[in-house]
Amino acid sequence: MQVFDNIISDSLMADTRQWFQGEPLAFGWKAHNKSPASFWHRNYVLPGTNRHHYENGTWNPSLTFSAFISQGGPLAEVAKIVQKRFFGETQLTRVWANAQTFGDEAAFHSDFPPEFKGTAKSVVWYPVMRWDKDWGGDFVVLGDNGEISDVAMVKPNRMVCFDGTSSHSARPISRFCPELRLAVSFACEVVE
Repeated sequence: MQVFDNIISDSLMADTRQWFQGEPLAFGWKAHNKSPASFWHRNYVLPGTNRHHYENGTWNPSLTFSAFISQGGPLAEVAKIVQKRFFGETQLTRVWANAQTFGDEAAFHSDFPPEFKGTAKSVVWYPVMRWDKDWGGDFVVLGDNGEISDVAMVKPNRMVCFDGTSSHSARPISRFCPELRLAVSFACEVVE
């Protein structure tokens, strides 16, 4: 896992946060189908290019990276920066947003099935304006032994890059947290 701060300009981050205020997120998304926990979510890119853990009705062949970029907007600009920095010329096969407040729980899951180990990559971006270390919501990755191998605190304008087949989760958020934990993810099964 690698952690990067301030790759996105403050003005683009602010524009993206403003843009998200007009984006409808759906409540009830689960990290995996057996999870009792749910949270706010929206897929922007999920064409079903490669086999993955989603059910057939979840992905949509028209939700391609090219189509998303062609719509424009601040998140599309961020996606282009993330693609260039972390994925090169590879077209992303997933872009999505998760949002949580106190009581919205996540569960350990992987973004891609094990057959993509070594080729899958995921990047999580936190476009939060402020975040206190006591609010929780830390990003945790489990190692092959099932123990915590990496952890990153949520911080404004932070990005976390990791193997997309690794089991990971957002930890619970404190009831004292007055902010929305917004996480935007960019990913691909096969990064050349």
